[in-house]
Amino acid sequence: MNMKKRYVFLVLIFLLIEIPVIINLYHSYNSFENLVLDQIDETEITSIEIEKSLVDEKVVIEDPKEIEKIIYAFSDVKLRRSSALDKSTETYWISIIVNNSLRFGMNLTDTNFLYVTDLDKKDKYSSGNFRMTSAFDVNSIASLFK
Repeated sequence: MNMKKRYVFLVLIFLLIEIPVIINLYHSYNSFENLVLDQIDETEITSIEIEKSLVDEKVVIEDPKEIEKIIYAFSDVKLRRSSALDKSTETYWISIIVNNSLRFGMNLTDTNFLYVTDLDKKDKYSSGNFRMTSAFDVNSIASLFK
C-alpha cells in the first residue's frame, strides 16, 4: 500500500471509532429545560406532586405561582447522564401533571442525582439517570415539607 492509501485508510478507521464516541458524549449532556420544559407548555402543568421517601409525606402543589417557583428552581439545571449513584439520605419522588395527566416522573436525591422519565415518549433519550452539574438547591423542594 502506498503512503497516501495508508493515510486515507487510517483516517477512515479513526473516524469510524471516534464518531460513535462523539455521538455518545453529545447525548450524555442534557438539561432539565431540554428534557422537560421543551416538551410541554408550562401553562399546561396542572399540578406537581412531591413525595418524601423516608417519612412517606406527600404534598400536592396546584397553585400556578407555586408551580412556577418549582419549575424555575429546575429550569437552569444542567445534567450529565450517569449510572453511578451516591448513597443518598433523602429521595423525593416528583410527578409533573400536565392537563390532569401524569407526564413526567422524577426522582431527586439529596446528592444531586435526578432520574427523569417522559411517560409520553419511549426513546432512550427522554429518560435516564443524571448527575446535576450546575447549582441546584435541594432545599427548594425540602422546604415544602416544613
